[in-house]
Amino acid sequence: MSLDSLKQQALDYSLGVLPKEESLLFEALLEQDDDARHWLAEAQEDCAKLSLTAPSRELGEEVRTRVMEHCQKPIDLGPFLACEEIQRLRDNFHAFQNRYSGGGGAVDLSDVRFSKLKDEVEGNYENLLNLFPLVAGDSRAAAGDFSNLQRILRSQGSFTDGIQKALDYDLRGQDPANRSVLRTALATMPSLSFFADRIREKQPSMGDARRLFFLCRDQLKIMRASFRDLDPARLVEDEKLRLHGAGLLQTKWWGAEHAYFSSNGKVRCGHFFDGPVTERCVEFAEYDANMYCLANLLSPRSSDGEFHLELLKDTVPGCTLAVAIAKMDQNQHDSLQMMLKGEHNLVPGFEQDQHLWTLIEDSMMRGHHCNRPEILREQQAFGCKRINGYTYLWFAWPAIPHSHDGAEAVTSNPLQ
Repeated sequence: MSLDSLKQQALDYSLGVLPKEESLLFEALLEQDDDARHWLAEAQEDCAKLSLTAPSRELGEEVRTRVMEHCQKPIDLGPFLACEEIQRLRDNFHAFQNRYSGGGGAVDLSDVRFSKLKDEVEGNYENLLNLFPLVAGDSRAAAGDFSNLQRILRSQGSFTDGIQKALDYDLRGQDPANRSVLRTALATMPSLSFFADRIREKQPSMGDARRLFFLCRDQLKIMRASFRDLDPARLVEDEKLRLHGAGLLQTKWWGAEHAYFSSNGKVRCGHFFDGPVTERCVEFAEYDANMYCLANLLSPRSSDGEFHLELLKDTVPGCTLAVAIAKMDQNQHDSLQMMLKGEHNLVPGFEQDQHLWTLIEDSMMRGHHCNRPEILREQQAFGCKRINGYTYLWFAWPAIPHSHDGAEAVTSNPLQ
């Protein structure tokens, strides 16, 4: 490759216009080519100088908050990673010859016992399909014009009402169809409904529209991964081999606002490794649902209105470790600890939290090829720990082997 061509590639890469396949090849070249690294540094310097020629303007509140959050010192995970529980996880975790890659929690819509509930699921999916283009990157809302988005949201019922209608049914027990309904109602939807209601009722920000985009995209994928006949054509694409990187998770969680029904707070991200997390969209949807369940359990219990998300690899060989952390008082921590121990006969008002933890347990059993959650609790494949006034929730997911020929890599494109 000529130096002129390499220089142009470096500039296109810095501007974000280099096609995805060429970007991956250029990133691989950076690992071994001094000229590539030199021209990338030059291109980034040119871009920085170019920004100085633009008229100055005040930073938006979301940009300011995200920059300030990024400058804060990461939380010290040393005590947690050295605790007895994580050491037990290291001692017990082993890689699987046939790695789980998602889809095992799917049912047919016909498996749902209640016909009206089945109609609710289908109607909710159609509403979200119609909403998604209104918050996508090329939408008017993404450019700051919310009039059309508000008009559509005000013309339909609140998503919050749909969640409540689903939860009014008896969804207890181990029926897989009930679990699929709960996953689609309680993982992403509470936060999605919060932002949809805010945009409908108040003067929204571009940050609100951006957050609604991520939530809408994730919810659609979670629904397809939960009900295999809901949208078969799109599910075919979701089931293709396609690596999803940790950068996708960091992009949508870093500095974000998260809501779980009446409570909302800020998310901080610290340690996120650089590399693939899942092999298919259906697996990424399940991983997403688990992350949202952790966030939903912590968000309303945080004593300072924020919680931390961390994604670690190699701290426990063979797995990726998702960790959620919040400052929490003892009583709130105890309620989580009871659920972890399987003490599900809690006072009324904890049913939704019990469902969230059960969804994580179900996913861990699929991911670890184990049909007894008590074994995974004993091995600390997922758990709850209190250290110095902070509560840690985690789950361990089998890592992707380093050699993975034939897979298309998806790293940080927010449209994936």
